Amino acid sequence: MDKNINDAGTLLTAEQLEALCQSYTVPYKLASRMSYWTTEVYGLGKYLRKYGHYPQWLPICVYTDHGPMEHEPPKHELESLAPVQLYHSPNTIKHWKAVSDKPCYCYLSPFAFYRHAHGISVAPNRKGTIAFPAHTTPVIDDVSDIQLYIDDLLKLPEDMQPVSVCLHMHDINKGLHKKFMAAGFPVYTAGHASDYDFIERFYSIIRQFKYGTSNVFGSYVFYCVELGIPFSIVGAKQKYINKSDPNLPAGEIFVDEDKYYREATELFAGINTEISQEQLEYVRFHMGLRDAVSRKKMALILYYALLSTALSLQWVTRAIRRNRSATH
Repeated sequence: MDKNINDAGTLLTAEQLEALCQSYTVPYKLASRMSYWTTEVYGLGKYLRKYGHYPQWLPICVYTDHGPMEHEPPKHELESLAPVQLYHSPNTIKHWKAVSDKPCYCYLSPFAFYRHAHGISVAPNRKGTIAFPAHTTPVIDDVSDIQLYIDDLLKLPEDMQPVSVCLHMHDINKGLHKKFMAAGFPVYTAGHASDYDFIERFYSIIRQFKYGTSNVFGSYVFYCVELGIPFSIVGAKQKYINKSDPNLPAGEIFVDEDKYYREATELFAGINTEISQEQLEYVRFHMGLRDAVSRKKMALILYYALLSTALSLQWVTRAIRRNRSATH
């Protein structure tokens, strides 16, 4: 295993966790910079390219969501200049087609593709629970009392103990890991969201655990359940404050107002020590495991988007040159 991948069997210090979230490795930096940002977060681009038989050194000229959750297309997706839009969930594609004529396709979760391509399964000696506290962003804070959530984790049933915590890079950068470590919890992270090895590191962590939990529904629910780890939505709720994200209302964000979020939360609410058939079908459907385009078609989509973008750039460049000539 790559030396940069933090296996769940190896605990890192607070300083090592911070370092993992402040730097990252991308072998083909130019391709990454030229791609649309949604395709390169959480290692999605690495395995989207592999799925579509597309070179790692070429930029990805499509726009994507960055998780399997069904949603109405937000402002940044609708206003993207990419010639193609990709979504995990077939339902989100329906929402897209109601408001846009731009081509839109269902793609297989790069997480699921990686897992199946590499035969990743749960560890035979797995135990305890991995918790994913509600994560924040640089412009969205969780101002709830974290001690209430810590107390709830300590009250989980004996079979779910001990509990470890996996934190998002933004929360480690805000120092949240120190509060959990002070309370006695082992803390892990999949690292920087732009790291080339994010997906590998993520699975190296979760496969070691018997259960998963969070106080808010997130993409980790899909990945844990698809791997075979029962998931429970329990604990003190977050209180999000949006300081400046233009895609969301300013001030307090009430995630329960989103009907798709509510439906997902209800399906996994409470203590779950087994995965129901309904839960599994929900996860597989929204991860594109049923409706994703084939690898051959994905290759055609990626190369079409690249060619379309290149031709558009040439047209813009020529138009600028013509305009300059006309004004001189």
